Amino acid sequence: KLPEVFDLDVIRKKLGLEISPTSVVLLQELERFNKLILRMSRSLAELQRALAGEVGMSSELDEVARALFNGQIPVIWRKLAPDTLKSLGNWMIHFKRRHEQYSSW
Repeated sequence: KLPEVFDLDVIRKKLGLEISPTSVVLLQELERFNKLILRMSRSLAELQRALAGEVGMSSELDEVARALFNGQIPVIWRKLAPDTLKSLGNWMIHFKRRHEQYSSW
């Protein structure tokens, strides 16, 4: 299960008017993280529909399915994530930890 995206408007309000350089970095990281979550969610939902025969299997979905089957990070996710050599399992653990860190920051 993927985490919910961060509500950047609420976070900006909590930070107030005087935003520090650290807060700017946090907001940029959260924007990138949200894009990754949305892309992952969309591709997994599309893949489920394709596997159920509801839609055709595009080459992009085929790549996602192959990568997941082989324990690798799909290319379309890699484009939105920091570079890594981790396997899919270890990457997902790191992904969840990053979400926890951002939530507590």
